[in-house]
Amino acid sequence: MTKYQIIAKKYRPQKFEDVVDQGSIATILKNSIRLKRIAHAYLFYGSRGTGKTTLARLFAKAASCENLTKDIEPCNQCQTCKEITSGHSLDVIEIDGASNRGIDDIRNLNETAFYAPSSGKYKVYIIDEVHMLTKEAFNALLKTLEEPPPHVIFIFATTEAHKVLPTIISRCQRFDLKRISPEKIFLKLKMIGADLQLEVEEEALHLIASHAEGSLRDAESLFDQIICFQDGLITAQNVIKTLGLVSTELFFELDKAANEGNCFFAFELS
Repeated sequence: MTKYQIIAKKYRPQKFEDVVDQGSIATILKNSIRLKRIAHAYLFYGSRGTGKTTLARLFAKAASCENLTKDIEPCNQCQTCKEITSGHSLDVIEIDGASNRGIDDIRNLNETAFYAPSSGKYKVYIIDEVHMLTKEAFNALLKTLEEPPPHVIFIFATTEAHKVLPTIISRCQRFDLKRISPEKIFLKLKMIGADLQLEVEEEALHLIASHAEGSLRDAESLFDQIICFQDGLITAQNVIKTLGLVSTELFFELDKAANEGNCFFAFELS
């Protein structure tokens, strides 16, 4: 039996054009590849679920792709693209800054950075939640950022850029990812629902999109949860029950009572 793949993973963008609501950043990254002006270090900053790691992987893939499209999109067919997509590439190293935060971890990284890529054009280090590194680890990384090997790209992702040393930030190209608008989240969820052949009320998708607070991943996780609520049509009422939201009808009743001067209704409603 095929293992179930969660929506956030199944529909993770594999091309820059699929990244939701971060078009200007995607354009800059693509143009840096087209113009051969790839920097040695990038910092992606933004709240959860806005596409930091996704953009980092796409950039790593496009920078090393053997058959880039004319729109500077990774082909997703060559060996390099397939290895990066599956997470088996020896040249794209993803590091969790929370669990590899010490000076010894960064010293090991510095040593391996000087080795040439095994197959791709670049060796890419993606450090997620980079703000979790210790001050000593940051300082150990600083020397490599000052004089990086020509084949190395560092991509740092963080939700708390103010905790990253200014000396590190000054050596990176910084991109601030905005929260994704509810309208764009709604459209992505609608596309997913159609692809999965689900019956979904649009109002239900709007509720999920507004509740996600700008995080597409949160919205996709909520959608995954609500799909399991019951078979058949997914209604706004399903979403309200699952999330424990207050029905808008009650707000209308409260507003009507206030307009009529019935202040006791608020206690009755509670």
